[in-house]
Parts: sequence; structure tokens; C-alpha cells
Amino acid sequence: MTNKLNQKVYWKKVAKSYNKLVNDTGDTTHRKVINPIVSGFLGDLKGKTILDAGCGNGYWSGKMAKEAKKVIGVDFTKELIDIARLKFSAPNLEFITNDLRRLNIPDNKFDVVLCNMALIDVDGLNKAVGEMARVLKTGGNLVISITHPCFENPPNTSSLKNKNGEKIGRLVKHYFETGVIKDLKQNWDSKQNYQHCHYTISDYFNTFSKHNLFVEKTSEPNWSEIMSEGYSHTPYFLIFRLKKITNSH
Repeated sequence: MTNKLNQKVYWKKVAKSYNKLVNDTGDTTHRKVINPIVSGFLGDLKGKTILDAGCGNGYWSGKMAKEAKKVIGVDFTKELIDIARLKFSAPNLEFITNDLRRLNIPDNKFDVVLCNMALIDVDGLNKAVGEMARVLKTGGNLVISITHPCFENPPNTSSLKNKNGEKIGRLVKHYFETGVIKDLKQNWDSKQNYQHCHYTISDYFNTFSKHNLFVEKTSEPNWSEIMSEGYSHTPYFLIFRLKKITNSH
């Protein structure tokens, strides 16, 4: 899509409000819908070296550092990294300002890479996935969570309602329009419109294959337990557990 906004400028502006939203454990949707599945996909972290790619305010890094041997959290927004360093501190925890598309990290360094709700903010899917695969050890796992490419991310997607005004599904209009989507309304910073990057299901799977990442598990969680009945008809999130099967880097 055209008229791409500067993501760094955007996240600099919303860093404080985002931190307030997710706090130390994630917002309600993260805590009740996304995080339980991500935790299960991560598995036992004891003795493992972990990259939290797109760590935001660092709450997942802090959580994983309680169990893992070493955790490095990276984010390209300095303001979020500064917040993470203030909120979470441990001898085995480090935060670095770094772009997921150009990680300043050696090859084959991590047993596990987590990219939790961050890839949807990266303009450059292939570069970001390639870099995460590069720093992941062969046999290691990459866990990725995103908003669902089919039902939530496409431009101008909206709720579909019946004659009584009840939500019964989603109306998807521009699934094949990929790239940066700008000027989206969101409720956690009224001063800044939200923006993200949309890619198709094929984009994701073909990119994983290109970088020798085998899909071990997927999940499309139903979040109707915390939302109205109208949200039970379509999944809003998609979560992957990938395994690096060979080292091509």
C-alpha cells in the first residue's frame, strides 16, 4: 500500500500509552487469550537462551527471565527499551535497541525466539523472519503471534451485524492489499491513530518455508469468553510455533 507512515515516529509517540495499556502482564486480551497459548508453545525454558524480538515494554522478557538462562529483549523504539530497562531488571536479562530487519546479533545464538504481536508492525516480513531464523539455532523454536491475516488485519475490515445490530462476523474487503495500513482507530491512545502491516496467509507460510522454518503447531484462539457473543464467529489472532530444521545462513 502507499503513503507509509514512519513506524519509529509512531511508536515513539505512543510508547508511554502502550506501556500503560500492557503494564507488567499484558492487557486483558493478552492475558486471557494470547499469553496462555504462547506460554504453552514456548514450553520449558530452563537453561535456554531466548530472544524476545519486538519486546515492547519488556513484560514477556521479564517473565521469561525468571526461568531461562539468558533473555535478550530487542525493540527498535528506544523509548520502549528505556521503559523496559526501568521496569525489569535481572542478571540474566538485557535490553537492546535494534531493528528486527537488521539484528546486530551473531548467527545461531538462541534456543528460542519469541515475536509476540510485533511482526504486524514490521514493514518487511521477509527480512524480519530471515533475521530471526538466522539468530536461531538449528532445532530451535520460533513462536510468533499476530492478529489474524484473514479476519482482522486487511484494510477496511469491519464487523458484520444482523438486523438487530448484533455482531455476527467480519466483513473483509481488501485481503490482498498488503503492506502498511495507516490511520486506523484504536482505543488506547486517542491522540494517535493505529497502524500495522498486513500480509496474507500465503505470505507467512512461504516466508517460513524460505527460511527453513517448519510449522509445528498453530492456534486460532476463540476470545468470546472475554468479549461479546459476536466475537465468537471468527478468530482475531493466529499463533505459530516454528522449528528451524536446517541452517542455510
